[in-house]
Amino acid sequence: MWKRRTFHECAEELEMVSRAFRRAYTDSSSIDPTNRMRVLHESSEKGIEILRILALSIRSEQDFGNLPKRSITVGALKNAVNENEITVTLSNYQPPYEEKTDFEPLVLREALNKIAHANPSRAGFFASTATHDLILSGKKGDRNWVAILSIIDLCHAIKSLPDQTTQQD
Repeated sequence: MWKRRTFHECAEELEMVSRAFRRAYTDSSSIDPTNRMRVLHESSEKGIEILRILALSIRSEQDFGNLPKRSITVGALKNAVNENEITVTLSNYQPPYEEKTDFEPLVLREALNKIAHANPSRAGFFASTATHDLILSGKKGDRNWVAILSIIDLCHAIKSLPDQTTQQD
């Protein structure tokens, strides 16, 4: 039998994965290089898996009125960007996302959509001991977008929702 996890359990696991990634990423001197690369690789894979489970499960529950669509900011979004703007954001992003004047707030629901529709070959991240932001890009229709998503803020937002079992069908 397949035990399904709850949204809160997934968010807590994502927080642990993020901490492990950030620790390995920022503290390269105290971890043996082979183990460091293993932790970075495994935590990236696990984090992406959890993000996709959460994005699809929560969106589905919201679509059918089983979860509220709360306007909790978890990042920043810029619509109608060109390829160069995506490249510049991926290459030069520095937090905090709240100070990006040419971006608008990215709320939870839209962040879940961006996770589901992101182009995996045009994504990046910024990680420090206190920050773990993803930079995602994609298309909506014929218009490019770029989003900055705080993993830490996303986890807090998910844990503010009523908890329920994820749909992993």
